[in-house]
Amino acid sequence: MKRFRPSREVFFLAALLLLLAGFSAFIAIRQAQIEEAEQVFVRYSSHSARDDGTLALYEWASTLGYRSQRIENTAFRVGDQVKLLFVFAPSETIESGEARYLLQWVERGNTLFAADNGSIITNGLFRALEVKTDALKTSVERVTLTQPLADATIQELRVGTIFSGLDTKRSDVVEYIRADKPLLLRIPHGRGTIWIASAPALLSNENLRHADNAKFARAILASAPSGSAIAFDEYHLGFKPESENSLLNAIYNTPWGWGLLFTGLILFGYLVVNGQRFGRTVPVQRTLARRTPSEYVISMANLFRRANKRGMVLQHYRHALKRRLGRPFHLSPDVSDDHYVELITRMRPEMDRAALVRILNGLRRTDATEADLVKTVEQAVTFGKRAGKK
Repeated sequence: MKRFRPSREVFFLAALLLLLAGFSAFIAIRQAQIEEAEQVFVRYSSHSARDDGTLALYEWASTLGYRSQRIENTAFRVGDQVKLLFVFAPSETIESGEARYLLQWVERGNTLFAADNGSIITNGLFRALEVKTDALKTSVERVTLTQPLADATIQELRVGTIFSGLDTKRSDVVEYIRADKPLLLRIPHGRGTIWIASAPALLSNENLRHADNAKFARAILASAPSGSAIAFDEYHLGFKPESENSLLNAIYNTPWGWGLLFTGLILFGYLVVNGQRFGRTVPVQRTLARRTPSEYVISMANLFRRANKRGMVLQHYRHALKRRLGRPFHLSPDVSDDHYVELITRMRPEMDRAALVRILNGLRRTDATEADLVKTVEQAVTFGKRAGKK
């Protein structure tokens, strides 16, 4: 019975079907991720109608005659017409430069309401105001004002469940809400006012259903002139400008980009299946044996011999001998031989002065024959070894 052996075309077709199935799964998963991302509601965002959003405050302010606007999807800047800015529990770091910008904006007579519950995100605004969050002894859900706010009678405020209060060493703050630590502070700054709270949920959609929280929100809104613009900081809640027009983003997140990816994968697979080598393989060269150190020494000696560099060799051994003898006493081998002999024999009286002078004179010769060179070098090496052992 003849055995069936699939051809290369069959393999390619099977691989193509598997690739198509895998890519279809990728498209379905990616599409679901995009749809899910579009439905995500950020806490304390004025886009969110959930209990922990602030859409109710945004819409209510518009109903009262204020021009509500959002700072989002652009560089962080507060419009010149904005008189009141809300910053709720930023999920992005407020840099020190942005904090200075906000404080300068307040100095011109505007109002800032900033609430943060002490997350791990660096709040440069709190740091610039010398305010930090600190844990409460017990969590709180309802609080009362420690002093009147506007003309409204406010009995009890709902703040969700908070675990942290405010801590500052400033002397110009006014406490409006307190548990065992302050929860709401008013800080005058230039011609404007800053409200600092550790309860972002104070003005959330859920809590604005209660009359006292609504009265509190109305009192905060009253700090801005009627009909003026108020802004909500969505920038530090993650609504930053994105490079939606970038090629990589378009390929990864759009159907036509997925089509390009699939086409590229098919072409790559076709080239892999039908590709051939470009020319014959080149054998790897065998590793050549390297010369031994002894061959190098012999070669250098032969070069010196041919060039008649006996004086250079003698000079080398002369310096080597002086360096070896004078190393314990830090004597330089570059000093004159007479001065060197005087110094070394003074430090080592047992050294044979006459033998040392004779060897140094022999090493200074310029007319030495090859036999004289070998003999003098041998004497220098022997003298150096013998003197080094003593």
